[in-house]
Parts: sequence; C-alpha cells; structure tokens
Amino acid sequence: MRMKLLLAASALALLAACTPEAPAPAPEAAAPAKAVLGEFGIDLANADSSVKPGDDFFKYANGTWLSTFKMPEDKPRFGTFDELGDKSEKDVKSIIDGFATTQPAAGSNVAKAADFYASWMDEATLETRGIEPLQPYLTEINAIADRASLLTYLSKPYATAPFGFGIEADTADPKRYAVWVAQGGLGMPDRDYYLAKSEKNDAIRAAYKVYVTKVFELLGDKEAAKSADAVIKFETEAAKGHWTPQELRVPDKAFKSMDLAGLKKLAPNIDIEALAKGAGITKIDHVVAYGDTSVTAGAKLVDTQSIDAWKKYLAFHMAGDNGANLTKAFDDARFEFYSKTLGGVSAKRDRWKRGVTLLDNNMGEALGEAYAAKFFPAENKAKMEELVGNLNTALKSRLETLDWMDDPTRAEALKKLANFEVRVGYPNKWRDYSALQVDKTKLFENVMNAKLFEWNRQITRLDQPVDREEWGMNAQTVNASYNPLMNQITFPAGILQPPFFDVNADPAVNYGGIGAVIGHEIGHGFDDQGSAFDDQGVQRDWWTPETKQKFMLKTAALNAQYDKYCPFTDACVSGKLTTGENIGDLGGMIMAYTAYHQSLGGKEAPVIEVNGVKYTGDQRFFLSWAQVWRAMSREEMARQLLKVDPHSPPEYRVNGVVPNVDAWYEAFGVKEGDKLYIAPDKRVRIW
Repeated sequence: MRMKLLLAASALALLAACTPEAPAPAPEAAAPAKAVLGEFGIDLANADSSVKPGDDFFKYANGTWLSTFKMPEDKPRFGTFDELGDKSEKDVKSIIDGFATTQPAAGSNVAKAADFYASWMDEATLETRGIEPLQPYLTEINAIADRASLLTYLSKPYATAPFGFGIEADTADPKRYAVWVAQGGLGMPDRDYYLAKSEKNDAIRAAYKVYVTKVFELLGDKEAAKSADAVIKFETEAAKGHWTPQELRVPDKAFKSMDLAGLKKLAPNIDIEALAKGAGITKIDHVVAYGDTSVTAGAKLVDTQSIDAWKKYLAFHMAGDNGANLTKAFDDARFEFYSKTLGGVSAKRDRWKRGVTLLDNNMGEALGEAYAAKFFPAENKAKMEELVGNLNTALKSRLETLDWMDDPTRAEALKKLANFEVRVGYPNKWRDYSALQVDKTKLFENVMNAKLFEWNRQITRLDQPVDREEWGMNAQTVNASYNPLMNQITFPAGILQPPFFDVNADPAVNYGGIGAVIGHEIGHGFDDQGSAFDDQGVQRDWWTPETKQKFMLKTAALNAQYDKYCPFTDACVSGKLTTGENIGDLGGMIMAYTAYHQSLGGKEAPVIEVNGVKYTGDQRFFLSWAQVWRAMSREEMARQLLKVDPHSPPEYRVNGVVPNVDAWYEAFGVKEGDKLYIAPDKRVRIW
C-alpha cells in the first residue's frame, strides 16, 4: 500500500553535511563582486512605483512584473520558486547530458540515473511496448477472488488504496520508527471534490468521469463508462471517511500513537498481521494513526464494497496513475484532466523537464550529489550557517522578553530553540542505489522497481534507531522545511540562490529574502503544529494552560484576518487551513527584521540611491520580502490551492503580513486611510 506522509509544515525537513573548505580570500585589489539582481540584490524593474505601498504592497513591489509577464503555457502558476525550479532543472539536465561524455561506471548511481532518464526519453519504445508492461499487474488484479486475495494485493507497495502504510519516526518516541497508517487513494485532490456541491465541482467531476472512462477505453474495456461510474462511486464512498485538511492540522487529534492492539481496534475487520506480512513487515510494535477514524472508514470498504468494484478501482489506478510511463494516449488522458482541468494549462512541459522530475522523485540523491558538487559554492554554505545563527539569536532575544509567555513555557521554548538542528545544502551521506534495478529500455519497470526499492529501504530500518542524517529533500530542490519529529530545519542548495540568497547582495536583501525564509522555518517549531512537539520531537503539550490560551487567542485573531482575504467572490482563504504558514510568515519576517538590525550593531543602515530614488535599509528589507513571493496562478490552480494548500496565496503572504509589522508603517509612511492599514491595537504580534 502506498502512502505519502507530509510530516513537516511547509515542505519537509533535515542536517548539515560535510563542511567544504572555505574559499581562498580574494586579492586585495579585486573589485567587490556585484549582486546578481539590480544594484543591490532587488530587481526594481519588477516594481510599480505608481501603486501606493500602503494600499497594495504586493503590487508596489511586483506590479510591473504582474502586468507584463506572460505565463508559460505549460505552467499552472509561476513565480520566484518556479524561476529557480527552471534553473535547477537546466542545471540537472546539464549533469545528465554530461553522463554521455564521462561514461560513468556501469552499475554506479549516476549510470543508473542516466539509464532511467534514457528510458523516459525513448518514446518510440514506449509506443511499441504499449500496455505490455502493465499486463502482469492487471492479471494480478483480475485474479482477486475474495477478501483474502484482495488484502494480499493491497499489501503491495505499488497498490493504491483508501488507507496505506509508511515507516516514519514515532510521535511518542522519535528515536524509534513506527508503522504509520493514513488515509489515501483518491483520484481527485481532496474529499470536497467528491462531496461539495457547486457548479465548478460538478464540472470537475464530469471531467474526471471523462478521464476515468478514457483510461478504461485504452485498456480495451467495452463498458468503459460503466466501469468509470463504479470507480467514482467507490471513491466517493472513500472520500466520506476522509479527514479535511483543516482537521489534519490539529496534532492532538490527527496523530495517535498506539501499539498493534490499538491498530486492530481501528480496523477490526482486517487481518492486520497478514496484511503487514504481505508488505514485508514481520513485526509491528509501534503505530501512528494519522487521522484515526479515516483509517477505520477506509478499512470498512474492504467489507462494504464488492470485489468487482475493488477490481475496477485498482485497475484504473494502476493504469491511470502510471499513465505517463505508458503510451502517449495514456499520458494525454492524464494531461487533459490533471493539467488542463485542474491546473488550467494548455501545453505539456517539455519532455526532458518531466524526465528530470521523474529522476528527482525516484533517484533524487544520485543527482543531488553531482548537483551540490557542481553548483553549490562553499561560501554559500558558510554564509547560510551564519545567517541561521543570527536568526536563532534573534528569536532567542524575543522569546526571553515576550510578555504573553510565562516562565515555565518560556524555558521549554528556549530549550527547543537551543536544540534546533540545521541542515544546509546537501546531506552528510548519499543514498546507495545499488539494489535498484534499472533498464534503459523499460521505463514502466524502472518506476515499479523504484517503488519496491524505496519500500524495502523503509521496512528494513523499522527495527533500527531513527537515522537523523537522512534527508527528505534533494539538494537540487527549491524549498525549505522544518521537521517537528526531528526538530530540524533544512535548506537545500537549490533555494540558496537569488532572489532568496546572494552572497554579494546588500545584507538587508538577504535578511528580507532567505533570512525571512529561515525565520519562517524556525517559526514552524512554534506554530499550531510544531508547538505540539518538544525539543526532542516528542509529541507532548509543554505549554501551560494560561500561555496556551493566549497563544490560541493570537492565532484566532490572525486567522480572522486571513478569512477576509478573498481572491474570488465565491472563494476565500481559510485562516484555519493556513494557520501554520501564516504564523511562519509573520514570525519569520519579525525574526529576520530583528536579526538584520542586530547585525547592524546599533548603526544606521546605509541609504542606497538608484535612478534618483533613495532606499533605506528597512525599505530594501521589506521589498526583498515582497519580491520573494512574486507569483501568479491560473484560476483553476488558484482555486485548487485554496482548498488543499496550507499556504496562503502569494499576494496575501505579503499583504497579510506587513500590516502587522510596525516597522513597515514607518519605512513606507503608511497611515490611517491606506487600504492595508490596521490600527496598532489590532495588529497581531506573536513572536
């Protein structure tokens, strides 16, 4: 059973690796290096000075770009993360292309990555093979005759199901691994796509039926529409038992640590030990149920749904979920629904780009090792570690003086901050793919083998201590994360580039960019989810009731602000869903601003003049923050993200944060009457 667990708020977590040698000092006569963007690290050409900062700071900082940039046809959204993502793809592609000349040793990680990529790019072979590689799996599904054989199939790492297993650290004791069990198995993004009534949802459901029908037609099903109805009916029943994204954000309710007996109580109709044995798990001592009642609901489907309905559901997902690894017809069908209908795009991404993504997902560390060596300078790592240290110091100073936090809670918070583990750039050790079988002529089998390889890697560690050096992100990834179970923050090499980070940029720009991102990730340790885990990653309530109540009131006030932000007349931001990220954004900015001013040592920041306009240090700081979140989305994608994404839309990550920061008012002369103005007593101050 497949299960993907997102354990960290934001994107997911990790630790510093080998310390590269420091760069040699530049010759004394050398001219100072110039920032990549603009005169001091910000591209002012993207800004729109005709917009009043106090009315719309997002447009003030990004308005020219927003009005002139043409969204790529293959993108559902585009912004700074995507710009760096595109650059990362090109960098990785250059590494892959280099394999042709370097001719890596047969069986090595990079040789397997090259063969995996070649199998993706060989479209002619994919068309020639057709659904041949799928047939053994369809035969396995067709052979299901009863509940016992159904459970045997569901134990496979490639099977899709309304509930599934994973191996992660135990919330009750993060030094050991536990079997995680959680909801899953829907073909659409969220339960509301099946259950919520609206014209837009009706249209999406109709498009989904077209897609499911097409998959069955490609499989040769003469009653494809009838089969599609059966699948959608099955998934609708499964959706009824799913927890909402908002419900899954409440740690005390969402994470339930238990033993095998507890899991049996959740799913009394299933032979758990037989299911686990089929999955290769010989012993279950510790379990974490993520959304416990959803597991019960999913398990009940084994009894309430007919074997024929299960077989239709499983066959559809085996073919549809792997459609990109089959023929163009299957791939086109997936594109029509997932990219066009849900994402609003009109063109597929270039095949080589999709191939890079495929490798990222299946052999990411093989590429990451080469990427870090080629594209991540030692000075970037040293500077980042310095910035992280400064942000830690800033939060420490704020925690020590918070007037709403009592001393017992403060002591726990400071202990947690002191135990933060920072990982920058790339991991200390790289994954060994020697057990992964790859054939450059067999894409489908390569993907299936990768799933089996990953599952075997997970289950073999079940009786071992948790590996704190393992990374959950690739070095080339453009993101950052916090893992509450490890109390670790991670900044892969991919994000440590302009506009987020530039060793030659003005300090105000780096603090407003990557500094605020660092603060954001540190802040996740104290948000609505991270605050439920202590300095060792154990899930326990370390807050006194009085301080917890004050924190909840501040959180509720912030939620109320975001609930009023509506990108569409019929769709608004959910403050409850985005709580953690909003706290991270606000707290991250405050931490970064504090660290920036501490770095000045009591001196005034220099004023920088560009084209006759003078910019103070504070103005550069806030402009950097606003440009980091520059992005636009197609309506289809924007609506989807409002339902399932714990991040607020980009404009509100800017306009929702700065009105709560006193220094922003002073920096830009924002006054009462400006659209973003919030009275001082209504501004939310948490960290």
